[in-house]
Amino acid sequence: MLLPSVIVPISEKGALQGWGGQLGEEMKQQSALPVCVPYTTAMDKMQKRTSKTQLADSWCWRFASEEDRHYHDSEWGVPVHDDARMFEHLSLECLQCGLSWDYVLQRRALFREAFHGFDIDAVASMTSADIERALEVPGILRSPRKLFAIVNNAQHAQELRAEFGSFSNYFWNWTDGKTVLYAGHQKGAIPAYNALSTRIAKDLKKRGFTFVGPTNIYAHLQACGIVCDHNEHCERYVYITQNFPCIHKHRDGEG
Repeated sequence: MLLPSVIVPISEKGALQGWGGQLGEEMKQQSALPVCVPYTTAMDKMQKRTSKTQLADSWCWRFASEEDRHYHDSEWGVPVHDDARMFEHLSLECLQCGLSWDYVLQRRALFREAFHGFDIDAVASMTSADIERALEVPGILRSPRKLFAIVNNAQHAQELRAEFGSFSNYFWNWTDGKTVLYAGHQKGAIPAYNALSTRIAKDLKKRGFTFVGPTNIYAHLQACGIVCDHNEHCERYVYITQNFPCIHKHRDGEG
């Protein structure tokens, strides 16, 4: 998912318009990651001063769309155990591959309608004719390969459900049912992938899933709360760590 990665208070909006130079390039590179980077990360590089009261990752959503902000404040990082929700998160990450997260989020309602609310059984039974009809819906992503991949993944999700009791259980088994807090991530040092997402991606591919590379899977783990990468000063970090079982781990195989 592509989300804002720099925390910018409104008073600094003018100073940050038309970003350029080294900071601009770094911000472009970081924008590919759904992270909550402290305000000081960007401002220090611009030789600005700030106070600790501004260290809250909600600032990074000031210039995001309303959908982005709502997604951050209500969904991103909250542990998911419902199979349809879990499959939706995975599917959105697959659909987002090569695109901006905002593009996918703006079309979320279209995807939900086309894929029966991401009910695994309903999606698994979709035919080529169903996909052809979905491709005709105004505004939907016109990528037959990706839409067919969602159906393929649903069919293999049924197999995981039969093996593990639920589709969600498959993912949570990798962390013993706990949300992982990796060292350094809560301070903004977020990778594109790590050893865990690489292992899961490899296993899913062996099972027949597609569009499930290590980066897509890491984003999925963040979205469904298996990994919590909110900044430690964000109220969502506090909510998640106080209400769900968590485990601290060292950084591992990050890239």
